[in-house]
Amino acid sequence: MKRPTGLTVTAVLMLLTAVGTILFWATFFADLEAQRNGILASRCDAWFAWEMSFPLADLWVALTAILGAVGLWRMRPAGLLFGLVSGGAMVFLGLMDVLFFLENGLYLPLTGEVAVELFIHVWTVAFGLSAITCMWNHRAPLCR
Repeated sequence: MKRPTGLTVTAVLMLLTAVGTILFWATFFADLEAQRNGILASRCDAWFAWEMSFPLADLWVALTAILGAVGLWRMRPAGLLFGLVSGGAMVFLGLMDVLFFLENGLYLPLTGEVAVELFIHVWTVAFGLSAITCMWNHRAPLCR
């Protein structure tokens, strides 16, 4: 069975999201002191502790995104399952970040560090919703 283009794109973007998430945390932990003393930490005392609460959840997103991407690529039911789980987790974590940043006035002024965070927030919510929609619209061939 030919894989719909939307599922191919979603699978590739899920894999890239997983890789990006892993690279983000590798970079974050490579210079923990810089993170602890960075712009966002200086603007909000709670930011560093908040950020440190995400690695395990982000690992879950990355793992389910990889499993979802492989399953979608192979047109297996597990692709739908793990893809939907990953998409939902992305939306949840993205919205948690957006609310924290809005409540603490962290989006402005827009610096390079803030721009990276803003991109991550927009990506996780928008791509999570897009992935869920795409997989749900193409669920029939995945459930066979």
